[in-house]
Amino acid sequence: MDLAAQLHLPLERGRAAELRCLHLGRLGRYADAVKAAHEALPLLQGADQRSERCAVLRTQALAASESQAFETALGAANELVRLARDHDASAALDAAMALAACFERMGDPWQAERVLADALRVHGPNASNWLNLAANNSLCVIGIGMLHRLLDSQADDAELQSLLVHTRGAAERARDLLEQLPNPAHRVPILGNLAEVMLHQGDLAGAGALLRQVLELAQQHGLQAHAWRMCTSLADWHLAQAQPEPALELALGVIKEMGAIRQQQTLIRARRSAYRACRALGRFEQALQHLEVAEREERRDLTKKMRAQSELFVSRAEAQQVQWQADDARLEAQQQRQRAAEAAASAERDPLTGLGNRRHLERRCAELLPAAQRELRPLALAQLDIDHFKSINDRFGHATGDRVLTLLAQLLQDGMRASDVVVRQGGEEFVIVLPDTDLSAATDVCERLRERVATHPWSQLGGPDWQVTVSIGLATAPPYELAPLLETADAALYRAKRGGRNRLCV
Repeated sequence: MDLAAQLHLPLERGRAAELRCLHLGRLGRYADAVKAAHEALPLLQGADQRSERCAVLRTQALAASESQAFETALGAANELVRLARDHDASAALDAAMALAACFERMGDPWQAERVLADALRVHGPNASNWLNLAANNSLCVIGIGMLHRLLDSQADDAELQSLLVHTRGAAERARDLLEQLPNPAHRVPILGNLAEVMLHQGDLAGAGALLRQVLELAQQHGLQAHAWRMCTSLADWHLAQAQPEPALELALGVIKEMGAIRQQQTLIRARRSAYRACRALGRFEQALQHLEVAEREERRDLTKKMRAQSELFVSRAEAQQVQWQADDARLEAQQQRQRAAEAAASAERDPLTGLGNRRHLERRCAELLPAAQRELRPLALAQLDIDHFKSINDRFGHATGDRVLTLLAQLLQDGMRASDVVVRQGGEEFVIVLPDTDLSAATDVCERLRERVATHPWSQLGGPDWQVTVSIGLATAPPYELAPLLETADAALYRAKRGGRNRLCV
């Protein structure tokens, strides 16, 4: 990080800061990891640093949850949720995992399990293998937390066994993914969680062997937080084997090594293991001391969780109020945009036929003509005029004339592509722009239009012998300019009129 700062390499400095934060989290130095995350996030603001920023936020949420800095944890998790919007399934699953960790550590594992299980079901099939591994391992951690709470409350055995089955399933799914991601930082917690579930299921032989294997791996790679946890699980394993002396030695070793490092859950478990071992050895005074410390730590832990949940409740209420206000503002802004769009569209629309007007023609050609010129693509423009339209108005009235204009507009639209432009330029004159259409294709289009108009049953409007026809003048680019194209098409239209009408001139 220092070298990158000296060399003015912000991307490398941000990447180093992310790795430092992740490393501290894996070492179990959660308070240091939270501090490192605060330092790293300002260095990861670029659009190309989104994945690194998400990794730091995930570590910050998990580390802050472990160290009971719940406000920081929730802030990081909610930022992850915000970043996940409009992104892929991996981002959504990542955010759900961080949020679930916050809920679990705040004392609501049931909410945590619901959030993460739903996210895995919806996003898991499209998320990365690593996130599926991490999410299943998190489900296992949540299940173990629920298990300890149910054990303390002397829950029904059927409920405990059902929870153990589901938790072991999550642990085994995570383990199966390890073969594709052989990393000790993943292997230690996943196999350690599986071993703890096996211990609670009564598989003492399998649990003991796996716990020793994981403890050795954690110590080998310096993953101290996990090593302490494995020692407490091994203490519980010895107690299940009616071996209180090695259990007490392991529990006291963890308590001594942890010192001032606040890993609340592991410390409470170690104290309870020491209490049970001392009681089994008949050392009742020492047992009472360990029990009192464990109870005191649990009360402190519970107080923090209750305070955090209270703050979260207030924050949610305030957030809901803000959300309602934001929704109202967004709705109003949307309505304003819609009114503005409708006004803009109305300004470019012919009120009688619903086609575009001259303003619409000029705007669309300002887009189409330069694009066609850059790539030398063909483009055609046709001017169309209703033959003897004045006599229609004079003979049948303006209402009938308007009806002719409306029906003709519909005929023109029915024969056009979505990319074509059809406008009423004024009176009985229409303009058609055909992008990516050469002279031969444009001639075919205009001839079909002329024939469709001539064969339409106009007699429904004016009598059995009444017919409406059009004359068309066609021009093609280059030039890629509206005025010359209109002038050329108008000249061709004039020749069609002089040549007898109901015809196309190019």
